[in-house]
Amino acid sequence: MNRPDQDRLLRELLADENVEHLREASLARGLSLLHARRKRRALVSAVAASTAVAALLALLAPKHGPQPAGPPMAPVSSTSTVKIIDDQQLLALFPDRTVALIGAPGNRKLVFFDPPSSPAAPSRYP
Repeated sequence: MNRPDQDRLLRELLADENVEHLREASLARGLSLLHARRKRRALVSAVAASTAVAALLALLAPKHGPQPAGPPMAPVSSTSTVKIIDDQQLLALFPDRTVALIGAPGNRKLVFFDPPSSPAAPSRYP
């Protein structure tokens, strides 16, 4: 086939109404695919933004409220009395143990340097 015949055949094919219908259908399908892709991108962006905001709120929100300062204290009976003793009286309560009071006055700690002689702690309170 020579060039003029090819051109004439091409014009006849392109002039056909079926080709025009095919072109419109192809364009409509392409546009619908582009719209679906745009909606998908918008949805992914919204989900990513929501996830970022939720993660930020989870990091900034307090976990369980204020924590107690220490172990819960037992209620004090109104009939109990507390006897204040000095350092010498405290050390005298443990005559068979090697002990020391370590720290500044008013903030001393009683330290035992040897293991107890029996599993139960001695009860030598006067």
